[in-house]
Amino acid sequence: MVNVDSKKNGFTLVEVLVVIIIMGVLSSMGVISMRNAVVNNRVRDYALNTAAFLERIANDASRMSKTLCVRVMPKMINVYESNCADVSNTTPVFDQFPLDPNLDSPAHFGCNIDDDIDESQNWVNDDGVAFVPRIGLSAAPSNGFVCIQYGGDEIYGLAIKEPGKNMIVPKWSAGGGWQKL
Repeated sequence: MVNVDSKKNGFTLVEVLVVIIIMGVLSSMGVISMRNAVVNNRVRDYALNTAAFLERIANDASRMSKTLCVRVMPKMINVYESNCADVSNTTPVFDQFPLDPNLDSPAHFGCNIDDDIDESQNWVNDDGVAFVPRIGLSAAPSNGFVCIQYGGDEIYGLAIKEPGKNMIVPKWSAGGGWQKL
């Protein structure tokens, strides 16, 4: 004889599929948010570290009373103990700052920004920029910047020396205006 009052235990296939779909949607949203947070933090760190490195080079130039030439390449900043006009392929590197020690990061120096920043002051050029010691002032040029971009994303980091300021300031932008760090 069959028991008509038996209760089924467990979930139906439809219930299990609905729960799996909901978990998939929520986890994919979390992964995208996490990726954006990681990229934002990396660019902010790159901007802070680049500004600190350039500030240290300005201090070294003043401390040693020597002109230091800073040349920014796509993944590296090289510093030479020489005037920029005298730097050749055989000039020894005084110091260098790799953007990423592995050099396989999508981050690079140089940006395509259409903002209130004067592109003519970009320190990413073949000639380099001279950090000349000056008494009581930063050895960095009176104005200029180095911009960092992460891949093709419109997330930028900036190490900028503005006229009238005596230090290199890190900033970042994620599609909006520039914010100080």
